[in-house]
Amino acid sequence: MIINDKKMDQYLEVQLIGHKDNKIKAKTSAGQYIFIYPTTEQTNDPLFWKSLKDIINNKMWLPITKQFHQLIASDWLVPSIQI
Repeated sequence: MIINDKKMDQYLEVQLIGHKDNKIKAKTSAGQYIFIYPTTEQTNDPLFWKSLKDIINNKMWLPITKQFHQLIASDWLVPSIQI
């Protein structure tokens, strides 16, 4: 299932626009500006920050959790919900 499915209301679509210290500034698809907080593992990973700079430079949109404003490891795909 793709997370921009209307049933998946626990995610936000954001475009990363910059970072300072350990906060990442992003713009939501609704036009609001928010901060994303990397996990401890991400904060200490130099490849994470290199990838982040590439994502910012290419103006890519990413999913984050609404509650904690964290990046999602599975990117745009989430497991399907069994009913």
